[in-house]
Amino acid sequence: MRIKKILIGTVAAGGIGLASLGAGAGVASAAPTAVASHQQTQNHEQIGYSSPSRPTAAPGPVRRPDTRPFDFRGQRVTPQFSADHHGWGFWFFGFWVPLAL
Repeated sequence: MRIKKILIGTVAAGGIGLASLGAGAGVASAAPTAVASHQQTQNHEQIGYSSPSRPTAAPGPVRRPDTRPFDFRGQRVTPQFSADHHGWGFWFFGFWVPLAL
């Protein structure tokens, strides 16, 4: 009876150990792929392969003599006054671009 108890305990401990090792190995092997993908994206942005129609940083002020609609980087924009931003400007892909009148 004592040998049977030792054998069952050893098998149970080994099974739990192998299960935890298997789950840890799966998570660890996924991390380098995500890091490599991020590095590849970062390298493309540094080289200048990012899409020209979607800026990665907020564009600076645009000099305009008036507030009529115009084309900005291939998009038709309509300037509007915003009290929150203290002047005229327009939204461009989530960025507020002020007008320097």
